[in-house]
Amino acid sequence: MIFKSHETVIVPDRGEMPVWSVDTDTQTVTHVHPKTFNTEEHRFFRDYIRYHLHFVEDTDPDRLQRLVDNGEIYQYLSELDTKVFEALDSQEELLKANSSEYQLELDKGDLNAVGAIGNALQQQAREMVFNTMIYSKRQPNPTPKEKSRGFQ
Repeated sequence: MIFKSHETVIVPDRGEMPVWSVDTDTQTVTHVHPKTFNTEEHRFFRDYIRYHLHFVEDTDPDRLQRLVDNGEIYQYLSELDTKVFEALDSQEELLKANSSEYQLELDKGDLNAVGAIGNALQQQAREMVFNTMIYSKRQPNPTPKEKSRGFQ
């Protein structure tokens, strides 16, 4: 689904275009500069951005529309991408550090077991992070306007 800002601009040879838009299927944010008519496209490639966009599209499409209308969608997705990536890495490292089974196999040098356990811990980290940051009704990073209205 494509969410388009209510604000539009008339672009020569292209007609009326929204200033901001986000395509939840291709994970693409498009911005048309109102003065120069230059178009910027930003694509997000990580799977969790797609999952989050579809989750918000299904559970709170008005919020997604507000982010687009306020011109905050690109910043929101960029920050989400960074925060989720860092949380996944941090959580995986914590799980590995606290897994006696992982540490034992690592000390023995059994790379097959280390890989298998590491993959399982990575999946565990994804589930934890996704449940709190991707599929949560609580917003992982409210916009400045939402913070001023009391959203957490």
